Amino acid sequence: MTDALEQSGWEGLWERIVELVMWKDVAKSALWFGLGSMFFFSCSFSREITFSPISAFCHLGVMILGVAFLKDSVPQSRQPLETGRNFQLTEEDLLRAARAVLPLANSLISTAQVIFSGNPSMTLKVLPVLLFGAKYGSLVTLWRLLATGFFSSFTLPKLYMCYSTQIHRTVENVRDRALEAWKSCPRKKLVAGTAVTMCWNLFSIKTRFMAAFISAVILRYNHQYHKADGGDQEQEMEVKP
Repeated sequence: MTDALEQSGWEGLWERIVELVMWKDVAKSALWFGLGSMFFFSCSFSREITFSPISAFCHLGVMILGVAFLKDSVPQSRQPLETGRNFQLTEEDLLRAARAVLPLANSLISTAQVIFSGNPSMTLKVLPVLLFGAKYGSLVTLWRLLATGFFSSFTLPKLYMCYSTQIHRTVENVRDRALEAWKSCPRKKLVAGTAVTMCWNLFSIKTRFMAAFISAVILRYNHQYHKADGGDQEQEMEVKP
């Protein structure tokens, strides 16, 4: 019963976030977007924020020491409490924390399993993002990451939902034109060999390895795509009398 309630709580929180970023309630989304924009724009004029876990831990320790000292220094009008009282975690506290974190952890694990499943389509979608992060990840600070995530969450999902049909149509047209141009090319082997030779001689060993990996993924994706397309055509042929 408790697990169901906690899971419903996480689902309710996720639904409220989706309502905000998809602008289902324009007034509420505009309020949060305006407050966040004011915060990021006002802080952008100051020195960029850097985060250090050690520094944050030390600042938190100083605050706790100050609060404990002030609490101990204030004279107690009533009878003094027991001085030997210690704070201890119990099994119930750990189980309660585990039940709260478990749905989120399972969701992250299932998402990671889908992303790193080895499916060619998913690999082609995730690989450019990972390569970009590996190349320019050192330039991404915590402040830039928060600002980019905030503005992207309030703009990209809504824009994609509104223009998803046009985006898919444009991508399909570009793909069809590229395939037609490649099929109409009379010297495919010569063009492919020249491109591979230039890439092999100009790029580094790491780039060569990544290019070979991407090529293998594309070939497997095309093989699965044509195989699935052929299976669908065979089923249609069998259905027709």
